[in-house]
Amino acid sequence: MSNSDLENLIAAWLDGRISEAESESLQQELRKSAEARATFQRFAQLDAVLREAADTESVGSISQASASSVSAPTPIPATTRYARALLAIAAVIVIGLTATLYYQNVNKGRNIARITGMNGTLTWIGDGGQIVQGAGSSQTETRWSNVLSEGAELPGGTIEGMAPDSWFELEFHDGSTGMISGDSILTFSDERQKELRLKQGRFSADVRPQPEGKPMLIHTPAAVLEVIGTQFDVEAGPESTMLYVREGKVQIRRVGDGKTVDVPAGHRVVAAADSDMLLRPVAPDRTWAQTPFWQNISASGDPNSIATQETRDHDGTRNLLLSEELASLPAQDTDYIIRSGDKFKVGYAWLGGIWWTAQDQIAIRLFTTDNDLISGKATTFATLLSGPSKFSGEYEAASGRATVPATEVGKRLFVAIDTQDGAGERHGVAHLDNFQLEVTHFPEEGSLDNFQLQGGDLPDPSPNPPPAIIIGGNLRNGDFNSK
Repeated sequence: MSNSDLENLIAAWLDGRISEAESESLQQELRKSAEARATFQRFAQLDAVLREAADTESVGSISQASASSVSAPTPIPATTRYARALLAIAAVIVIGLTATLYYQNVNKGRNIARITGMNGTLTWIGDGGQIVQGAGSSQTETRWSNVLSEGAELPGGTIEGMAPDSWFELEFHDGSTGMISGDSILTFSDERQKELRLKQGRFSADVRPQPEGKPMLIHTPAAVLEVIGTQFDVEAGPESTMLYVREGKVQIRRVGDGKTVDVPAGHRVVAAADSDMLLRPVAPDRTWAQTPFWQNISASGDPNSIATQETRDHDGTRNLLLSEELASLPAQDTDYIIRSGDKFKVGYAWLGGIWWTAQDQIAIRLFTTDNDLISGKATTFATLLSGPSKFSGEYEAASGRATVPATEVGKRLFVAIDTQDGAGERHGVAHLDNFQLEVTHFPEEGSLDNFQLQGGDLPDPSPNPPPAIIIGGNLRNGDFNSK
């Protein structure tokens, strides 16, 4: 690979605009070439310092690779616009960079966090530009690369989740924990102060109280977060950052104009160029006991466990929280008696959440029981699957249809919103909203529905009888907002 092609790929990765094919090409080059890794390291170090300069704060440097023993950056061929821009201002910051690299070199090899959990395709870029992939990634070990595993200690670096089902959890030495999920890129360091950069994706954290004057700093493309000690979720995109604080307080500063907002517990805010950055309260989670019409029919289910929440919302309202664990199975007695000729249709919006794999699906189950009570022995006559998630971090629509077998006619209809595990790890979480169940009745020939007096005029046939909604919107709490 030519120097120009390599620099273009590195610039694309740093800018967050690299494609999947380009990312794979870059990784292959870094695996086989020490010179390429050194070039990547120089770019990453300059990128980190330049971003700090752009933030107009002297808060140190985060780099995607720890430093090698150099006293100043080696000149980079200015074959791309990005490289020329770096070189144009590198002279201005070379003294600060040299000091930063010296400090990093002194602390090289000091582990700062431990991997406590992981799943899916992951890549860690750490010491000297070294690439190490997660155990769920396809990789052949080399003399300089191995496989990430739970319990491993890391000195910092960049972790990248490369699939919708990827997640990575780490614990700093002070007990603070953090997790990325989905297609996310996080750089983390702790050089006497925790500093992270979330280039994209979702990051959740439980941060222990930090030393006075040294809060955890989290940089995103649109904002800088200052964390003393709290629980929060943050989602970062190229132009906006959403922060939700569960406990404590987090300060968020918009990069564009420096506007600062203190976000207390139970609130969220969006930082973007066109946002008002107003605090919006997030209502408390509701239990099954607080959720009309729906109940948790799992044998080990707890009526006081969480049923609905406003976080990870679809339309600014509540959504149903689903879990693959056996302790959760939302269901409802529809109060509808099945008739011969009935055809059912379901529709909903759903989102794969934390630990949800690419093989997991939503499973809507229509069933009857032996005694017309939801607690009776169930007979499932239709299972309607959502299919695997097509989008990472976004709600998507799903629907399905079912015809009633003759054996179920005259029985009471029940519906359960279940999950179908596809990866053998029953710990995934999903969110579902705006559930609708409707029935269309097609009368059979000779039934009372088609009764006609002898000699009377035959009515015009109706090819498509109108459907009737059984659950939907505020009818039987199909939107999960009733209380």
